[in-house]
Amino acid sequence: MLKKLIVNADDYGMTEANTISTILCHIDGILTSTTMMVNMPFAEYGAKLAKDYPTLGIGIHLVLTMGRPLVEGAKSYTDENGDFRRPNTYEKHMPCADPNELYTEWKAQIEKFIEIMGKKPTHIDSHHHVHMEEAHLPIALKLAKEYDVPLRLKKEIDDYDFQFAKLIPNFYDSNATINYFLDMNPMEVEDEICELMCHPSFLDDRLLSLSSYAKPRTIEMVVLRSQEVKSWIKEKNIELINFTDLKK
Repeated sequence: MLKKLIVNADDYGMTEANTISTILCHIDGILTSTTMMVNMPFAEYGAKLAKDYPTLGIGIHLVLTMGRPLVEGAKSYTDENGDFRRPNTYEKHMPCADPNELYTEWKAQIEKFIEIMGKKPTHIDSHHHVHMEEAHLPIALKLAKEYDVPLRLKKEIDDYDFQFAKLIPNFYDSNATINYFLDMNPMEVEDEICELMCHPSFLDDRLLSLSSYAKPRTIEMVVLRSQEVKSWIKEKNIELINFTDLKK
């Protein structure tokens, strides 16, 4: 039965709009956690905003498919300009990076997070779920162990040190409604701890130019801040937590 829920907003720092929106959903909504894209131009702005909200967990959203790498020279996931290749440029619409290049880049992203936040991330996940690809997961696990932080997983695996928070990935697009919560029976959720992934945001020009998933983010904002959903959480006695509450 669902007892504890992490509500995590992906893409923190990608645009000014989605960064501010994440904070608002934490202030007067049910959002408890977010993950930062440190190679995006509003990451440092997001770091400054987050310092005023210590109850908001801030993890890292590892990047392999948007913007520019922090480490130059990699060949397995960059285009002729040195930028990350977009998913639709790959044959299977997903990168398969060289392990050594991937470790170097993702470690640099984690170190950048520590530099601008002044602390290590609460947890690790990734843009487009690239860390959960079969070839990439060992690198993500290695880094999670190295920094001693939890990792977003779709299913529990043996080589994992923290309590497992089952990912609920389908709060998205037409499913992102108030009824998504009201129709969910916590008794039907076997896992005691779950993570709800979300992408709330106002719209700005940068978001509209970067993401095909834009307008539905505004609906997510309304839902996550709604009194109906906050009342549902209270009535079901669900504790809102972030990844710092997971135990070894």
